[in-house]
Amino acid sequence: MSSPESVRREGAAKASSTPSPARSAKPVSWLGDPDRRPGWLTDLSMLPALVVVVGVLSVLTDGMLTPSNIVNVGSQSAVVAIAAIGATFVILTGGIDLSTGSVIGASGVSAAWMITSTGSVAAGVAAGLLTGTVIGLVVGTVVAKMPVVPFAVTLAALYVVNGATTLLSHGKTIAPVPAGFIEFSIDGPGGVPYSVWLAVVLYAVAQTILTRTAWGRRVLHVGANAEVARISGVHVARTKASVYAVAGLFSAIAGIVLTSGLAGAGAGMGGPLLLNIVGAVVLGGTSLFGGRGSLLRTAVGVLFLGFLSNGMSLLGLASFDQQIVTGAVIFIAASADGLGRWLRRRA
Repeated sequence: MSSPESVRREGAAKASSTPSPARSAKPVSWLGDPDRRPGWLTDLSMLPALVVVVGVLSVLTDGMLTPSNIVNVGSQSAVVAIAAIGATFVILTGGIDLSTGSVIGASGVSAAWMITSTGSVAAGVAAGLLTGTVIGLVVGTVVAKMPVVPFAVTLAALYVVNGATTLLSHGKTIAPVPAGFIEFSIDGPGGVPYSVWLAVVLYAVAQTILTRTAWGRRVLHVGANAEVARISGVHVARTKASVYAVAGLFSAIAGIVLTSGLAGAGAGMGGPLLLNIVGAVVLGGTSLFGGRGSLLRTAVGVLFLGFLSNGMSLLGLASFDQQIVTGAVIFIAASADGLGRWLRRRA
């Protein structure tokens, strides 16, 4: 006669050998699976919102989607678009650069002063690029080497650079610049200004650098987790300093393009653009906490703000009304970024 213990063992063995009914696993589409979804599709997640905004504004206004107005939006957005490339690299590391507007002014003034002094556009462009890059490198070195937050450093740099530029230019607009230099922001192939074509090329190059180079991967790693990046062999301080230098370079390019469009340069000309530059990065979906984003997202954010501003102008809204709407939209985007981060932590 079998003991109760042997019976239980035999029953357990039979139960384990009996195949359990297979659960019907519902296949997950590639759209719902983050591992299978193409990265570029995630980067364009704000595109439907852009389409909706453009669609609504085209109904409410006349001429929104005419070729001339589309070119106008691109031309007006070119400076913000170029400066936002550098801001994207900074924000991807978890930093922030409030000195962008003052660097745009300083680079533009340097370029205009050199052009008017020597008559050489090439010398002016070189002077502007050097000015912006050096300022960015100095700011980045302080951010990377000293125990201070980027907000404080770049805010101080905003005042110092703007004050120094005003002092050196005697508070005056540096003009005139050659007609050929001005035409850069007016004429171009297919009726599209060269400044717009330049922005498109720079975005393609910057996106390739971010996604296909070791430096781009280091930028993302530092933003995702600086300590893990350091343990993995990434020189965190050097990477942080480099992104501010790159931001200074792109701010300098934006300043030179803005000088071309305004036919001159003044110290404060880049200040009003700071909100749109940072806002375009945030609206596109690049996280303010770093480690997540791309230049494609920023491009969508630039177009969103460009068409929104253009549509409000066509509707006849006053400038302060436009500022309220733009600020509210950026606030919602930043809040959504923070909420999304909180939900991911909870999950």
